[in-house]
Amino acid sequence: MTKDGAESQLHKNLARLSPARYEAYVVLSRAMGARADKLAAIPCVQEVSPIVPEGKRATLLEKAFILGGIVKALQPNLVHSWLWYSNFLCGFSRKLGFWRSVPFIASQRGDYHARYGKLRLWFTEKFIYHTADTLLTNSEHIQRSLCQRYPDKKIFAIPNLLELPDCNDSLLYLSDARDSDEKRIVSTGRFAPEKGHRYLIEALSLLKEARLQRMSTGESALTWRCTFLGEGELEAELRGLAAKYHITEQMAFPGFCDDVFPVLATADAFVLPSLHESSPNALIEAMGIGLPCIASEVGGIPDLIEDGKNGLCVPPKEPEALAAALHRVLTEPDFARELGRNARLTIQQRFNNDESIRKLEEIYRTSAARTP
Repeated sequence: MTKDGAESQLHKNLARLSPARYEAYVVLSRAMGARADKLAAIPCVQEVSPIVPEGKRATLLEKAFILGGIVKALQPNLVHSWLWYSNFLCGFSRKLGFWRSVPFIASQRGDYHARYGKLRLWFTEKFIYHTADTLLTNSEHIQRSLCQRYPDKKIFAIPNLLELPDCNDSLLYLSDARDSDEKRIVSTGRFAPEKGHRYLIEALSLLKEARLQRMSTGESALTWRCTFLGEGELEAELRGLAAKYHITEQMAFPGFCDDVFPVLATADAFVLPSLHESSPNALIEAMGIGLPCIASEVGGIPDLIEDGKNGLCVPPKEPEALAAALHRVLTEPDFARELGRNARLTIQQRFNNDESIRKLEEIYRTSAARTP
């Protein structure tokens, strides 16, 4: 249970299940993580434990056997796995025959076909797609793709649960109310290769070059500051890249932030430069408070952003296109405000927590009623 988006969605889903109707036993396929205690405090959660005790090691086969023993001891109505490794471990354990009689639901939270190579996709198909009774995703794009590949499989898309701050139209896009001489850019996400932060830094260096060119001709120059909210193994590399392009003073790396909304509310633009995504929480939250957003045209993002209407989509790994999009949003305030208003309306229309939980509970009921 780390601080990432999929883990937070698991917490939010379990927190909305009634303890009068549900008992959840959470088995963590790796270490406990920073948020395991918070997970254990949810009313419907009976127990949270790692499949192997802290400090111990086990082979994949041993983990599959242990998982089979847990399922046999608890005799649950269904098994629901989250994230690739847990999906694979459950599928492997079930395929070995340890718990074939229990319905199996696997949640795909990312675009596996965009992210993984041929070997891992072969394992995915053999031990997840073919083994699970039901596949869940948070993206209509991924649902359509999976339905084309596996037309006989039960595949559902359920939107992420949202927790947006209470606000009305007069509170949105708060950056209008402050000094706008320095534009503020925010990007949120784990510092990992697939999040594409290096391309945003390269785009920012192009903005700096354009600023210097305008200054040399006496034109008004765009000034900006970019905040990267998150943490991860690439932080030192990203800081080094900023130093290489001489934009360190215009960058901020404050670390992981539990409440991103105060930062987002003072921004002029939000950027998600990912190389692949499903239905990213960070983008949905930024759109939900009416912030003009720029994101890579990958995975489920085009299902959220209609380019030029409620945000801007750019090709991944193209800093020139990203720099051009940023310049437009930061220099055309009326256009930016229109993007923000339409973005918030999109999120209001497409995301409903009560409806998402209703769909999940219906899938649970129908799955538990079936014998594989």
